[in-house]
Amino acid sequence: MPSTVTVQFRMDKDLKDQLDTMLADMGLTVSTAMNLYAKAIVNQARIPFDIKASRYYPNAETRKVLDDAMAGIGMSKRYSDMEEMKRDLDA
Repeated sequence: MPSTVTVQFRMDKDLKDQLDTMLADMGLTVSTAMNLYAKAIVNQARIPFDIKASRYYPNAETRKVLDDAMAGIGMSKRYSDMEEMKRDLDA
């Protein structure tokens, strides 16, 4: 039998409770599931599922618009103070 090591990691208690319940329904323990996960990573040389950003995280197009705005690209004139802006508005 190959030698084993203990691996520890932190997890939210509610998530752990849900995980225990879900895995028990499948006849698995957290240890067995983590071993399956580790073997899948090693065998496939990748995370074995897609990791996606939150739906609230901006996509590439929105990110570019935000970056451009922060850099002042495509924006109207910038003012150093309110008085300068008022002068332009009154002109």
